[in-house]
Amino acid sequence: MELSIHINPELDVPIYRQLSDAIGTAIRKGELTAGQQLPTVQEVTESLCVARGTIKRAYDELERGGLVEKVQGRGTFVRYQPASSGSRKEQAMQAIDAMLDRLEGMGLSMAEISIFLNLKLRERADQEASVKVAVVECNPENLSQMSAQLRRKEGVDLYAYPVENVRAYPYQLEDFDLIVTTAAHAGFLEGTLSAKRRIAQVALRPSPACLSRIIKLRSGTRLGIIGYSLRFAQLLHATCQSYAEGVVLGRPITGEEGIDDYLQDMDAVLVPESCERYFASSTMDALRRFSGERINCRYEMDEGSLLYLEAKIQRIREEKTI
Repeated sequence: MELSIHINPELDVPIYRQLSDAIGTAIRKGELTAGQQLPTVQEVTESLCVARGTIKRAYDELERGGLVEKVQGRGTFVRYQPASSGSRKEQAMQAIDAMLDRLEGMGLSMAEISIFLNLKLRERADQEASVKVAVVECNPENLSQMSAQLRRKEGVDLYAYPVENVRAYPYQLEDFDLIVTTAAHAGFLEGTLSAKRRIAQVALRPSPACLSRIIKLRSGTRLGIIGYSLRFAQLLHATCQSYAEGVVLGRPITGEEGIDDYLQDMDAVLVPESCERYFASSTMDALRRFSGERINCRYEMDEGSLLYLEAKIQRIREEKTI
């Protein structure tokens, strides 16, 4: 069979994840039915011009998610059963039988299987007590900082999603207890997801260290703004319009553009904090040669937003343990 799948290398989403998400969506929608064989790794490689390892990783993800099953010597087959096909008990019994058959095929005794199952059940119970949180934002700079702030909180199982990824595969947020985003994307998420109460809107502000250095810039300073994403650079530009009095603002650009020529006309430049994580080595070399002032910038959730999230996370945790 042939798969009608579009892979976009420009997306900030790994190719294997785009592929596994697309196939998973087709399976859940019933476009690929239980027992149907997927194309071989070689066939998908030739069709999409993607490395074999990437295809194999996508198939492995689908197998871990219980959507497909690999049969030695035969291929990969859809195993997902829609909720409408039989009772929950029947589906559960079929899934357990299939799992036991595979474990016995590995040479495990029933006593060993029982021990391993109990261990895994206890592990799952511990995981369910944690709050599963998704952070959704349009630029990687803010997405990274928001995620870093929330990772410091105990009992939070955190995942970060670019908005573009959510637009392409919105179903992946359905299982989250809480979805954290900014005002720019709250409306889109409320119109996309089934449970609006799970969406928590937060406010971002420039970090005090970044804002302090911007305010202290002398009047007449020629200030450049370089972001990994144009959206982040535009946010910095808007902040400078409010706080950098008398400063001559350059147009905001990304690290992909001609940095050396841009920096020649600047006395100072704003860049994302930890910019070496984002920028190419050529961009970093240009920044190291720059003789003016370099200001590392980040946006972070304000205190009110963090208190609001802590209260919501605590309520969710209490509900999960009742």
